Amino acid sequence: MNKILKARIIQVFGSQFEFAKAVGEHEAIVSRVIRGRRALSPEERMRWAIALDCDDSQDIFLPQNE
Repeated sequence: MNKILKARIIQVFGSQFEFAKAVGEHEAIVSRVIRGRRALSPEERMRWAIALDCDDSQDIFLPQNE
């Protein structure tokens, strides 16, 4: 699970659901990315980074080991 990404989403949007609405994704897609079950395309990564007010090259988007 990518706890850094999840924390940033909650910090900025309050919930995964609100973030999903903001980036035009289904909440299940957001969940899969956070859990490391789905990778983002470069375009998706850029859109998410803009919404989260961070750089798309940051480690926030890399899969994390628990």
